Amino acid sequence: MASSITSSVDSAIRVLLYNKFSSILGFDLANIYKDVIQWPKEVALRERSEKCGSDRLEFISFWRASTSPSWDRQRTILARRGMWLERSGFSAINIKAQPADLHYNVWIWSKSLDKVYQCVEKYLLWQNNYPKVNIEYEVDGTHSYEYTPDLHFGEVVDESTFGEKYQKGILVVYKLPIKVDAWVLDGSVSGSSIITKVKMTIYDKDSLTEYSEILVNDSNQDVELADSLMMSRRYLYGISSVSMASNSIAIPNDRVSDFTVGDMITIEKSTANDNSYSIVSATKLGTGTVLVLGTNVLVDETVDGLVGKIDKV
Repeated sequence: MASSITSSVDSAIRVLLYNKFSSILGFDLANIYKDVIQWPKEVALRERSEKCGSDRLEFISFWRASTSPSWDRQRTILARRGMWLERSGFSAINIKAQPADLHYNVWIWSKSLDKVYQCVEKYLLWQNNYPKVNIEYEVDGTHSYEYTPDLHFGEVVDESTFGEKYQKGILVVYKLPIKVDAWVLDGSVSGSSIITKVKMTIYDKDSLTEYSEILVNDSNQDVELADSLMMSRRYLYGISSVSMASNSIAIPNDRVSDFTVGDMITIEKSTANDNSYSIVSATKLGTGTVLVLGTNVLVDETVDGLVGKIDKV
C-alpha cells in the first residue's frame, strides 16, 4: 500500500469536519466526498462544481498547508525514548515516532452568513469539547497499532468575496485553522513498511460536561453517553491490482468480511480512478481480496490510490 502515515490523518480530518458541521450545512453522508473536498481555496469552488455537475455553493474545503517537525515535542521523553503502542492480542511494543505539526486550513463556503456564523461558533466551542480521533494502523493483517493525536485551534479569518459583489456575486467564506499534533511512526514496525489497513474512530462530543471513553460492544457501555456522541468509523485500504476488463480492484489480505454487496466505497489519491463505487461482490483470492465494482467504471489500470469506506457506528 503506497500510503503515507499523514495521509490517514487527512482522511480523519475529512470525517471529523463532516461530523462537526454537517447538521448546520445539511450534508448527507453518501455525498461526503462532494461536500467536504480536499483542495485549497484557490481551486476549491471549481473542483466542487465539477464534482457535483452544477455550481452548488454550500460545502467545506480543507488543505494541509504545511508539515513541519515539532521541535517542542522533539525534546519530550516520548520522542526520545519512542512510543509504546498496543498490538491487538499481543503485548505492547516500542517504536520510534517523529513528532510533526500538521497545519490545516479549513474553509466554510455558503451563501448564508448565518450558517457560516453558526459553524464559526461551533468551531470556537470545539476547543472546550475535546474531539477524540483514534487512529489504528494494521501492518500485516493481524497486528494493529493505535495512537491519538491532539487538535489545536486558531484565529478565524473572513475571506468572503464581498469585494466582488458586482462582478461575481457574494460568497461567504471563513477560514478555520486546525493544527494536529501528529506522530510519524517508524515504517519498520513488525519488519514491514506496508500499512494494509487504517481504521479511524471519530468521537465528536458536543454539549457534554464531562468526557469519558465508551466501549463498543461491551456490556458496561454507557448507553446515554453513546447516544450523545456522533461516531463514524473510517477505513482505508491499499490497492494491489486494478482490472478495467472486470471493473475490479484487489486489496491486500482477506477483507471479505469488511464488505457487503451494495456498500459504497471511494477511490481517492489515484491517477485517474477517483470516484464513488458500489460493491458488486467481495471475494478472497490468494492472499488478497477482489472487489468487483458497480455504479461507475474504472478508467485507468495504474495501481495506486486508496480505498475508503465510512460507517456510522
